Amino acid sequence: MDCKETRKNIYKFIEDGLDGKELQSFMKHVSECEECMEELAIQYLVTEGMQHLETESAFDLQSQLEKKMEGARKKIRARKRVIWFMYFIETLAILAVILLTILVIIK
Repeated sequence: MDCKETRKNIYKFIEDGLDGKELQSFMKHVSECEECMEELAIQYLVTEGMQHLETESAFDLQSQLEKKMEGARKKIRARKRVIWFMYFIETLAILAVILLTILVIIK
């Protein structure tokens, strides 16, 4: 994901609208691009700050952004585990088909 695409997806990230590969690509880019991380922080502070002003008296938006980003990292790790598990099951299925084919040929 490049800077332009990342910046277009900031609001979707704030609203938990990114999934799978989009989220992974977004998180990778903002962790490597200081300018996009700064833009994310600004947009998050403005968006969430306005909501919190209406509902709460005290809040720590920087801490909330860090928690949101850690939650996104956890989603990415969980997605990677699911993909790994699916590949593992797929490999087992292929091996089972090969084994059954060999058994049929031998008989």
